[in-house]
Amino acid sequence: MKQYITYQDKLNELRLDLSHPKNKNFSFVIVEGDSDIRLFRKLFNLNHCKVETMPGGNYKVEECVSTFITTYPLVIGIRDADFLHLESQPYKKTNMFLTDYHDMEMMILSEDDVFSALLFEFTTLPQELHQKKREDILLSIEHISFVKWLNVKENLAIPVASVNSRNYPNTSDIEEFLTGILEKSTAPKITAIELILEKFNVLKALKPHLMQLCNGHDFLMALSDIVKQSQKGKNVSDESIASTCRVAYTRAHFQKTSLYEQIVSWSESQGCTLF
Repeated sequence: MKQYITYQDKLNELRLDLSHPKNKNFSFVIVEGDSDIRLFRKLFNLNHCKVETMPGGNYKVEECVSTFITTYPLVIGIRDADFLHLESQPYKKTNMFLTDYHDMEMMILSEDDVFSALLFEFTTLPQELHQKKREDILLSIEHISFVKWLNVKENLAIPVASVNSRNYPNTSDIEEFLTGILEKSTAPKITAIELILEKFNVLKALKPHLMQLCNGHDFLMALSDIVKQSQKGKNVSDESIASTCRVAYTRAHFQKTSLYEQIVSWSESQGCTLF
């Protein structure tokens, strides 16, 4: 059985690593979860840096980096942007870097050849229809994503972990969709459906970039359900699709991103090597 590691456990472990003589001048890259660490360990040069995961989500990554940089400046964190790129205030936290799109999965899926590799692996869809399929999936989870953004902006206390395309397969009737979510929420901060609908429509009118709005988990879940409808993908798991994504994503893809450029700029300013 896998032993659960707490935030404090990992913090203590990192503190020992940072102080160990063999790690002198090593950089440390802190990421959010197990899938991130599997991806980033193949993108960074592990002869010069260590990539470690921090339990507790993006806020704990920020807290960890803030804890160490005063005594050990060669620590950076990478976190999912979530909805931050859609907000008016710039993100400014020392030694912290955001994904270009909503999360790392959406960065991966933004690459045409990576998405095509997924569809070639799990479907028989011809390549000329691949881009439309990606757009169709984004549109199919758009309303789910607006609910999650609204939940963050208004602190609605809606249990958004259960708001996905499997639990809400039809979101076209927005009022009915929102009413269903409220009925399943034990203590939402706003209970008036008219007010929530109004705030929902205000966000929708902003017409945000769907790669910034939608998260990769929701996208891959919707893709997985499409794949499972075909004979070729009948026995395919969600994780196998996510794993194929990570395998298909290379350092050459990563080098095209703003995230990569920002980290390279930081490493040059610190005189250290990360790639």
